[in-house]
Amino acid sequence: MNKIVLLLALCFTGFAHSAADSPGNYFASADSLKELLAPAANAAVTNTIYKGQSVEVFEVKNGWARVSKYYDGAIEGTSGQVARWVSAQYLSDEKPTPASVAVDNKLEQAIKGSDDFSKYRPGLVKGSQELISSGKCTLADFTEMGGWMRSVNHKPKPVYFTYCGGMKLSNKIYLNVQTTEIFK
Repeated sequence: MNKIVLLLALCFTGFAHSAADSPGNYFASADSLKELLAPAANAAVTNTIYKGQSVEVFEVKNGWARVSKYYDGAIEGTSGQVARWVSAQYLSDEKPTPASVAVDNKLEQAIKGSDDFSKYRPGLVKGSQELISSGKCTLADFTEMGGWMRSVNHKPKPVYFTYCGGMKLSNKIYLNVQTTEIFK
């Protein structure tokens, strides 16, 4: 009996979602994953990606995955060419299952200041999760904005907006909380 259990355990671990080991598209499997300016744990942090966000891996080297093209380091306050790197072990070839309760609580904390949050909580949470999972927004975007604001331009529909990736008009995203339709 013990041999059967051990055999089953070995079989199932072989089917676990693997870490990034070659270029391609992957998903962040950690709750948050720091993007670094070099393939080293002590490198400068330039961004954070969150569980479920998709990333394109351009190269894998010594357990590190490069998730950007090389670009001028002056943008990051350094000289030479730089790229963004993450630990390859926290990337999965399959999208993680829906966020855990802990992540849901973090998201709800980030958006609880939304207009009419108690009235439209399910739609606001679902829309926010969808935007994070698709990589269009991050938890940090929602934390910075404090959630969603009611749009006066779409009344009487229950449409709310937030900004993801910056405070420019091009970063404004709308959500109809009844239909969970997301649009720009």
